[in-house]
Amino acid sequence: MAELSPTPARHDENGELPPQHRHDTEHSHVSADHFATSTREGLRVVAIATAGMFIVAAVEFSFFAISHSAGLLSDALHNMGDVLTTVAIWAAFLVARRPANTRYTYGYTRAEDLAGAFITLVIVASALAAAWESYIHLISNNRPTQIGWGIAAALFGFVGNEVLAQYKIAQGKRLNSEPLIADGQHSRTDGLTSLAAAAGLGLTLAGVPHADPVAGLLISVAILYILVEIGRDVFRRLMDAVDPSVIEQIREQALAVPGVRELTEVRARWGGRRLFIAFNIGADAALSLAEAHAIAERARQEVLTHVRGAAIVDIHVDPVGMPPDEDPHAWMHDDHHDHQHDGHEQGK
Repeated sequence: MAELSPTPARHDENGELPPQHRHDTEHSHVSADHFATSTREGLRVVAIATAGMFIVAAVEFSFFAISHSAGLLSDALHNMGDVLTTVAIWAAFLVARRPANTRYTYGYTRAEDLAGAFITLVIVASALAAAWESYIHLISNNRPTQIGWGIAAALFGFVGNEVLAQYKIAQGKRLNSEPLIADGQHSRTDGLTSLAAAAGLGLTLAGVPHADPVAGLLISVAILYILVEIGRDVFRRLMDAVDPSVIEQIREQALAVPGVRELTEVRARWGGRRLFIAFNIGADAALSLAEAHAIAERARQEVLTHVRGAAIVDIHVDPVGMPPDEDPHAWMHDDHHDHQHDGHEQGK
């Protein structure tokens, strides 16, 4: 039984690989869209998105001061919350580019997933603030003024959010950044809440009583509905969940390598934009160490090349075809009974 996976390469402070390791990733998506380069581009995308969200929120707050629309205030508060979420992603990108060390051996890429958890908290806060303001407007019978300007501001919020949504989703897919994609989807839904605010003002203009604060309350409910979707994805990511299709793709690529007799214990987890993969392959027991290593290395490179986001692939090679009375996973320590489940059974 031999562990044939190469030692994970250590990036320098600029995110570059040392020369002796660069051949390991020449055929992977990691080098084609280098992690350090994608981090710099991600920071630029986040900066642009943050500026855009701030402009949208500032315009809506300005028009709220004129129109006193509860729906418009709810939408403006939510958009201002989105400014905080993009700032959180920006901070996560900065932390994630730090090199691995003896304490954080996989690096700091998990910071991007923690930013997703922060985003859910901001969404909760914005929903509660919007609901409270709408409630105050409802019980005090405050009616919005300058309704035409308020409708214009809400429509501006819709257009601005949709433009930012398309930008963040497209760039998130290009950079393989799930937080950016999720934030883009969040902005798209924000555009729909802006339309709801415009509808509430329009109904108020048509003489429907309390339409504006009711629209604000409905927006708050919509925000919480968004939270359920985003929170589920964030929770799954923090719990190391991956799409089953990713595991199937890893299996297909590894089993297609000549010399791979079997494949077991396929595992994968995301750390920000990087996918960490481990699995066991079975190879003919009669092969030499060099031949078994060549098979493992071919499998590693195939997975790095064809599985999007793959960053590190750890492979353990098991001998196949040994005599029935020989167990390659036989426990070699005196405390056999204490560890047979963790060691012997896991290796099977």
